[in-house]
Amino acid sequence: MNQYENAEGARIRERFAPELEDGESIQWCGASAEKLTMRERGMSARHLIFPVFCLSLCIIAMVSVLVNISNIGIIIAVLLLAGIVLFFNFSIIVLHRVLFGAQSLYVVTNKKLYILTKKFKKDVTLELTALSSIYATPGRNNTGTVSMRNSSVGKYSNMVYVNLMGIEYPTKVCDIITEAVDNAIIMEKKKSQANRY
Repeated sequence: MNQYENAEGARIRERFAPELEDGESIQWCGASAEKLTMRERGMSARHLIFPVFCLSLCIIAMVSVLVNISNIGIIIAVLLLAGIVLFFNFSIIVLHRVLFGAQSLYVVTNKKLYILTKKFKKDVTLELTALSSIYATPGRNNTGTVSMRNSSVGKYSNMVYVNLMGIEYPTKVCDIITEAVDNAIIMEKKKSQANRY
């Protein structure tokens, strides 16, 4: 067990160990806090200003078009209505994930980063060699966020940044992940050199 893992980390380690591939070993395990503030989830008031501003513009434009009804006005009203529906769908998805998302479990091995659901199902699996620009953002009560850039190709290529939110000892965990990524890159280079000869 890593010294920066709590009881939750030990429970994750025990449950996830049978899922490991050959030659894979756990470097760190942890879980996000059950309840995170908006700030701990990387949100602030400025993140809400733009959606509210867009929605206000849509409503004002729609009302002004409906007051002056014509064929073009009806087309614009339909387009605005479609824009509002899309806006709300997008907002619901984002707000659900950011503000009301379920607790995430994190496992860092010598090869991969796993983000698990609360029921220990793999939600995201990233090769460590695809991660870079790792940094910690300390918060209150010795918790914070570890963020990193993802350059995966394929299934998770849309995740440009990966955030491990609401974890204890974020600076120490950042160091552990950085070392694991560095070691994974070195091993990958050695493997590719060995394959050349």
